[in-house]
Amino acid sequence: MTIGRIVLCLTLMLHLGQSEVFGQQKFGILKADRILFLGNSLTLHGPKAEIGWHGNWGMAASAQDKDFVHLLTAAIEARTGGRLVLEPTPIDGTKSAENVLNIANILEREYATYEAAKIRKQLDWKADIVVLQCGENVPPKGFDADVFQKSLKALLNDLKASSHPQIFVTGNILWGNPGLDEIKRKVCVEDPAHRTFVDISAYQTDIPVNGPVGHPSDVGMKLIADTLLAAISQKGQFVELSEAHIAAVNRRRRIYVNNDAGYDAVAMGPKLTAITPDEWLAARFSAFDQPGSQVDCVGWCLDEGNIAAYPSEIIPELQYPTLLRWRKEGVDIAQRIVEESHRRKLEVFWEHRLNGADREVDVNTPARHPLKDAHPDWLLEGGWWKPGLWNFAVPEVCEYKVSVLREVAERYDLDGLNLDFGRHPPYLPAGKQWEHREALTDFVRQVRLMLQTVAEKRGRPFLLSVRVADTVPGCHFDGMDVGAWVRHNLVDMIIIGTRSIQVDLAGFKQVVRGRHVKLYPCIDQHHSPDGYHAVPSPEFLRGVAANWWHQGADGIATFNFWNELPESAKVIGSSGPLFDGQSVHALAYKEIGDPKQLASLDKWFIVPRRYGGGFYDRLGNRWDDYTNLNHQLPLPKILGADPAWVEVHVADDLTDSAEQSERLELRLLFSAKSEPQQVRVKLNGLLLRDPAIKDLWSIYQLTPQQLAVGRNLVTLDDSSPQPRDKPLALEKLEIHVRYSKRSTGE
Repeated sequence: MTIGRIVLCLTLMLHLGQSEVFGQQKFGILKADRILFLGNSLTLHGPKAEIGWHGNWGMAASAQDKDFVHLLTAAIEARTGGRLVLEPTPIDGTKSAENVLNIANILEREYATYEAAKIRKQLDWKADIVVLQCGENVPPKGFDADVFQKSLKALLNDLKASSHPQIFVTGNILWGNPGLDEIKRKVCVEDPAHRTFVDISAYQTDIPVNGPVGHPSDVGMKLIADTLLAAISQKGQFVELSEAHIAAVNRRRRIYVNNDAGYDAVAMGPKLTAITPDEWLAARFSAFDQPGSQVDCVGWCLDEGNIAAYPSEIIPELQYPTLLRWRKEGVDIAQRIVEESHRRKLEVFWEHRLNGADREVDVNTPARHPLKDAHPDWLLEGGWWKPGLWNFAVPEVCEYKVSVLREVAERYDLDGLNLDFGRHPPYLPAGKQWEHREALTDFVRQVRLMLQTVAEKRGRPFLLSVRVADTVPGCHFDGMDVGAWVRHNLVDMIIIGTRSIQVDLAGFKQVVRGRHVKLYPCIDQHHSPDGYHAVPSPEFLRGVAANWWHQGADGIATFNFWNELPESAKVIGSSGPLFDGQSVHALAYKEIGDPKQLASLDKWFIVPRRYGGGFYDRLGNRWDDYTNLNHQLPLPKILGADPAWVEVHVADDLTDSAEQSERLELRLLFSAKSEPQQVRVKLNGLLLRDPAIKDLWSIYQLTPQQLAVGRNLVTLDDSSPQPRDKPLALEKLEIHVRYSKRSTGE
């Protein structure tokens, strides 16, 4: 903030008073400039001599500053350093903010006639935090639960429309009413991003009273205030996780597979086929069923997130003929996947693409989405996808997406859900992503709170994972504040990168240090690293995985692998890279999840290249987007007047295993033919000589003593005596390790 702006702010405070300068205070991540209390006599009651009550505050605190309203307000002020206006309805008829209001005759006794006009002044107050304490005065005789629920929802919707506040609805306090509390819980669950049910039934256990009809003493008022403060703190700061939840996060997860099952030639293809669900499932699980598989968790991607591959009441359903036939036969393929995963003792996640494509039956044609047609203002301006991309800075978009995910979470017995931010940026207005980062953070929080509610109902944890860019600053570029997500306990697992060979593991480890969150670097073999599409050599994936394990990964994530054995792949029209007649990816599933097993296997250690294969590199905006493009990777590198410096990571301790290593090579691929003597090369400061030349490759034989475990530095100097027509570039750098006792993992 500039000095001029600070002076202006101070001037306003002097003229208006601190309580009138809004937009300043935060309670954790919650805005906390204005607060509103709506309740009954516990919240506010004027003098009533016939029952011995002479105050104008919450009955029956001994003084105004002892009721729960003032205690809670003081506690919030102590944490924000600000000052909240607190002006109850005055007893003498003078004007006030009336942000403490008794609504016993507005909602409780007269719930059937509730309307927004009765609290217009309070709605116009535009509160940031609302405490709704009610229930004790609802007449039991003739109670109509449906009408009460309708009126309660109307009140909460009116509050939301006024200012999008955080609303905390208390259960009955003075005496129990389970039926009424269940209605409140249900209404809060419908919008967990803005509504929180607060159970204060502990009050009923032997708290001394201080007034008529069991109204609380100062001790009881403090208990109410403390309970509400805890609820607001939890909402504002981070999510409390149970021991069972942490135990679920800590499960062994050697390999996490993002299984893009949504667009094969059978279930999700445009032609009707005779294949049965059992045949399809057998093919889809074949690589995980093979002996020695190290896959522990599979995230199933059945659709793009905007059109459903399951019976949905919220989004349109896919119209693929075979899928429709299965549904008519009573088969929900998503339910079968969950059942088959658990039968195999595989952890099962649901993959949701935040800005996935809307596609017709032919896969390539953009579909019309009814909400996008109805609300073009919910979409980002411009963008490469014709139907439009969701703008998560719009609150209604976040609410809609949460409702889609809630339907899935409540329908299927999943272990977790993955929010795929790799499909497809941008999510926020271009050039303003970091400025709007709180919108994405709030969305992740909404999803977490929804899943926590589902977990509580079903009695077991529901994990939340996210897939993000390959570096921490790259996440920031696209508006993903992963640090805040971790600090507030919003996520359990971070899948790092897309088409990655190298990721910012050190940066992410710093972000999650001391937290429960697990890290899984990810490689995509369809939208591949540039120059390494579906490599048919197992050494490639071994080297990538070995390096990630060495750098401290908690497991390895794969994306768009061919997850079927060759014979099974024929059934569903899938084909992937083969090695000696077997699937390279199926072989990887028996190797890359175990760093000890990898240690003795042949490998390629590779320096990654920017960008890569797949449609996103063609359509993505290299100026406005980061995720999927690997902007910060080192190759290609132009050799200029100064020497070029390139790091290559080598996980293996080759000095320790010198007697086993049969052949070590440094391989350099240049953009043009160059004589060996024209490019000088050093490895860790040691000058290398006499390379073999093959096509545009220069291949140097190495000894184990020349390599370090971990980071190695290659230095290149273009010493050509004549100026080149075009600058020479280093396109690829690889170190190949071959052991004398080789194994293919069989």
